[in-house]
Amino acid sequence: MTNYELTNEEIDILREIGNIGAGNATTSLSVLLNSHLRMEIPIVKVLDFDDIAEMIGGPDVVVTAVLTHFYGDIQGMTLFILEKEEARNLAGAMLDKTYPKDYVFDSMDKSALKEVGNILMSSYLSSIETITNLVLHVEPPMICVDMAGSVLSLPIIELGQIGDKALIIDSEILDNNKPINGFLMLVTDESSYHKIFTSLGIRC
Repeated sequence: MTNYELTNEEIDILREIGNIGAGNATTSLSVLLNSHLRMEIPIVKVLDFDDIAEMIGGPDVVVTAVLTHFYGDIQGMTLFILEKEEARNLAGAMLDKTYPKDYVFDSMDKSALKEVGNILMSSYLSSIETITNLVLHVEPPMICVDMAGSVLSLPIIELGQIGDKALIIDSEILDNNKPINGFLMLVTDESSYHKIFTSLGIRC
C-alpha cells in the first residue's frame, strides 16, 4: 500500500464491510462453539507494521497467528493475530479446557484456533466478494506461534511490493461476556484497493 492514502469515506466502507464480515463470523462461531457468542463492532484503521507490533505489546511478544493468502481479482494476505493468553482463552472456549501458563499448544489446540481464524478471515473476504462482485480464491490457512516481529515480517517478505502498511480490523469476541481480544490484518496492494473502490463507484 505504498503511497496509497485511504479517504475517510473509503475507511468507512471498509469498516462496514468489516461489520458485515463480523456478523457472518459471529453466526458461524456461535454454531461452532454451541454457545452464545457475539462480536463487538470492529474498529478499522490503517497502521504501519511497526505500529502494529507496538499495539500487540512489542516485537518480542509471542503471538499466535492464523494466516492465509488470497488471489483472483484482488490479491494479498490476511492474518488473525492473538496474544498468547488470548489464544489460550479462545482455544479453551472451543475445547472446554483450561491451560497452565507455560502450556505449549498441541495439534488439536492449533486446529481449533486455525478454524476460528479461517472463519473470521473467510467471512471478511466473502463480504468483500458479496459487496463488490469481485472474485477471490482463498488458500487453506496456516498457523504459527512466534514473536510478533517475526509474524509481521511475513507479509513484507512474501508480498514486499505491497508496502509497509496494513488494514487492521480490531475485534473483540465475547464468550459469555468474557472478552477475547484479537485482530484481523488485511494486506493488499494499491491495485486491489483501486478495484474494490472502483467496483463500488468510489474511484474511477
